Amino acid sequence: MTRTSDARTMAAPDELIDQLRTLILEASPEPSRASAVMTCGPDAHLDDLMPFSSIIVLGTIVAVEEAFRIRIMRQELFGAFEGGVTLRKLATLIEGKRDGNGRA
Repeated sequence: MTRTSDARTMAAPDELIDQLRTLILEASPEPSRASAVMTCGPDAHLDDLMPFSSIIVLGTIVAVEEAFRIRIMRQELFGAFEGGVTLRKLATLIEGKRDGNGRA
């Protein structure tokens, strides 16, 4: 995995991004409205593609925590998503937690 000085721009594996697509779609109360996540680029702002409401965010975070057996703290979430939520930012957050560095 490639790291840069800013962890939020770290390259995320395509497999992880694909897993996130499915988790977000399944976490959505209206999958048809969230279907754009399946074909968007990894740096597309999810807020622009679908109504990324609080309930979808909560469902996504719970699904991510369960699927990857990590704990995401509020401060980490806000820091990682500064400037907009993207698949790459979410994948980078997960990778940071998996690496055990405790930060994203």
